[in-house]
Amino acid sequence: MFAERFRSHHDAEGSLEVLLGKPPGGHLGRLLAMTSWSAVEKKLGESPRGLPRGVYIHVPYCDRICSFCNLNRKERSGADLDAYAAYIAGELKAFGAYPYIREQPFNTVYFGGGTPTVLSTDQLALIMDALHRHIPLAGDCEITVETTQHNLGVKKAATLADMGVNRFSVGIQTFSDRGRKVLGRTFGGEKALEELYALRAAFNGVLGIDIIYSYPDQSLEELKRDAEICVSSGIDSVSFYSLMIHKGSALARSIERGETRFIRNLEWDRERHHLFYKTLGGAGFNLLELSKLARPGRDPYRYIHIQYENGDLLPIGSGAGGRLAGFGIYSMAPERRFVSPANKRHERYYRMLGEFQFGLYDPPGMGLAPGAEKAVVEKLNELGGLGFLSPVPRGSAWALTPDGIFWGNNIAVEVLKAAIHATKKEKTVYA
Repeated sequence: MFAERFRSHHDAEGSLEVLLGKPPGGHLGRLLAMTSWSAVEKKLGESPRGLPRGVYIHVPYCDRICSFCNLNRKERSGADLDAYAAYIAGELKAFGAYPYIREQPFNTVYFGGGTPTVLSTDQLALIMDALHRHIPLAGDCEITVETTQHNLGVKKAATLADMGVNRFSVGIQTFSDRGRKVLGRTFGGEKALEELYALRAAFNGVLGIDIIYSYPDQSLEELKRDAEICVSSGIDSVSFYSLMIHKGSALARSIERGETRFIRNLEWDRERHHLFYKTLGGAGFNLLELSKLARPGRDPYRYIHIQYENGDLLPIGSGAGGRLAGFGIYSMAPERRFVSPANKRHERYYRMLGEFQFGLYDPPGMGLAPGAEKAVVEKLNELGGLGFLSPVPRGSAWALTPDGIFWGNNIAVEVLKAAIHATKKEKTVYA
């Protein structure tokens, strides 16, 4: 049914923007109708709206750039990390002075990047002190730090845990020596496994890792071993991503020059996805979102729920994006922000797209007009007939099958297309 697979939520988001008549482009594509920062400040002077909310802190530095990466990051060489940590701490203090921020606790904090742990313990302590001092945090606030293994270590992890960090997301990608070399990882697979076991033994919080499948010439044996290590290592969750070749990345350039052979088709990709999914599913892992599996009850992952459900997300740092008090905000650099008011009609579809990431479709709960709901039900029946969804017993919901999870972002776009087109027709009829 699908000629091309959308491998990420961002791919689906770009297609949604086209459906809504907007140019694709993620945050920037949604922030074309910009407004002034003073409009945001006016809202921040008011009381909060009662939405679930989180803080996103971006650290755009890495000490080594992975071969496949083209994200908003730069090598730390020559960067003044003391100044950047002070800038983050200052932003937290400035935002914390607004009633909208200080009058309601935040449920989650997420340090992303880049690699936040390129910052020293002292630099992270400065930021964490400002966070606890100026931002009200819920008693059970989830505080996540993204990290590579070589930038963390057991001692640094323990220090961060003492500061309140209770969730790590560790970018491992694969335990295969050959695969790690292709993906530009720092050391070999056995060292990676040794470091993971040590971290798991020392850290009592939530421990998740990233695994990449479908990298150049990856064998089924390599993937099977990665999956089995995920089961045996005691981690709480795993994000598993089909390798995306980003233009401008070192790996993309290597493939273009013919130095790296990369021949991949959809069936090859699907076979690896299903092997990984079924291995972990057979060991008791459940679907947390389209690209994440978790042991039951071990990883609430509140940050992603707030992000997908259009909660407030306070963006801090160069390259951070979020939404706050009804505005989309993207921080390009200190004192340089793009701001636009949220489009309520469009936001409902972004929320639907986010909810679809959890693998469940329940038409009555989507808040659609009767004609649009009928169109969605018809589309779900069609997709169910193709083996992508199955009805949930004793209810109106549909759950994705393994094939449906593989095509999950494409399916989300098809359902949104049905809802949007039917809504437009209804408005034409009733006009």
